[in-house]
Amino acid sequence: MTTAVQLDPHPDDTLPRTLIVALSGELDYTNAEQLRQQAVSHLTPDHRNMVLDLAGLTFCDSTGIRIFLALRTLITDRGGVISLTDLHPRLSRVFQTTGLVKFFAVQPTRADALAELRAQPSPR
Repeated sequence: MTTAVQLDPHPDDTLPRTLIVALSGELDYTNAEQLRQQAVSHLTPDHRNMVLDLAGLTFCDSTGIRIFLALRTLITDRGGVISLTDLHPRLSRVFQTTGLVKFFAVQPTRADALAELRAQPSPR
């Protein structure tokens, strides 16, 4: 039985235009659409960037990857970036092998992703 994926938002006052969420559990066809809806419901019109901390994600199938791509489209349409952090080695290998890594800002840790976003020039 699939362990439901959990989305846990983490506000960061230094990056008010960035939605930071940690995922935990298993992401597959049984819960991927629910995750997408939850993530979208946490996005405000001011959010330009998204950081997905995947440290607690124990499984992700192709449906989950499709949701990451859908969220990427939503964020890039706002002129922002989506960062994936703490990818499990198996998931990292999938992103490397398929070339999906070039569509995301992949960082080793959440702190690295936040530092990268802080270093970006502020939009006018």
